Amino acid sequence: MTLGFRPIRDDDVAATVELWRRCGLLVAWNDPQRDIAFARSVANAEVIVGDDDGQVVASVMVGHDGHRGWIYYVATDPERRGQGLGKAVMAEAENWLKRRGVPKGELLIRRTNTAVQGFYLAIGWTEEPVVVHAKRFEDTPAIGLATVDTVVTALEMLERPTRPTAPAPAGTPTALIRANPPTVRFYRWLYDGVGTPWTWTARRWLSDAELAEAISDPAVEIYVLHVGGVPAGYGEIDRRHGADAIELAYFGLTPEFIGRGYGRYLLDAVVDLAWSAGPCARLWVHTCDLDHPRALGGYQKAGFQPFRQAVETIRDPRLVGLPLPERRTSGVARDDGDSATVTTLPRPLS
Repeated sequence: MTLGFRPIRDDDVAATVELWRRCGLLVAWNDPQRDIAFARSVANAEVIVGDDDGQVVASVMVGHDGHRGWIYYVATDPERRGQGLGKAVMAEAENWLKRRGVPKGELLIRRTNTAVQGFYLAIGWTEEPVVVHAKRFEDTPAIGLATVDTVVTALEMLERPTRPTAPAPAGTPTALIRANPPTVRFYRWLYDGVGTPWTWTARRWLSDAELAEAISDPAVEIYVLHVGGVPAGYGEIDRRHGADAIELAYFGLTPEFIGRGYGRYLLDAVVDLAWSAGPCARLWVHTCDLDHPRALGGYQKAGFQPFRQAVETIRDPRLVGLPLPERRTSGVARDDGDSATVTTLPRPLS
């Protein structure tokens, strides 16, 4: 046996749910897919699996609420009982909590599951003199299998614009400075500050190591707009695809600076920087119907033209506490300036 413990991966989910079914852990009122997705979406929880040559033979869900640790879904392959898997997976959960400074762990045992009580007593878990109360929130927004669909529009610019760069609004000192590279902590602060109202979640799922690798790549350029010395937004240029397809990967302002004329200035400036490195076949960007209502129009106003539109499935932003904004109509765009000019996409794209 070459047993190892690690966080669950996408391709482990079906096998883990099947393990829970075989161990009798599934009940009608809990959606295991949602439970797994929820645990994976936050920093204070983890689903750990025991991997034996690619086979999931044990699992535990562990997390903390800022006061106590909690353990759920302890499971071991019924055909491997007596091999110490239960004790080993519980030790992994306990160590996970200890590494995060959690002083006490708790778990719940259904009254009908009398057989397992002796196991927990044997490894040092004692019965507490408490009564547990619970309440189910029937009005919680339906998350289904922890995904939502969104209409994504991709736009491209095939040549460098000849227009002058829009000036920065007068009155407050403004600077556009490259963070080369930003720290992970600062980037997360900036990403969340700009993207939280518009359900930006893609980089919330990345570990610090994964995010550091992405934002420290020399082919990734992150330009931060400062207004009066305060970070007000940013644009991120991704040249990792080569000169054939440079991507404007992220762009936006923090809420305090939206509607003050900085959006057009920042977009023009970042577009010019994207083209400044030399010949480029195209510069492209994408937005979706969860984004700012004027995002699509702002990109069109800056010279981008839509070339593809499709429905994509993403992890539900509500799993990390982000409410779904009112969706804009995917075929209608508004510019990102002060005017209310409305343009319509020329045709449905596929």
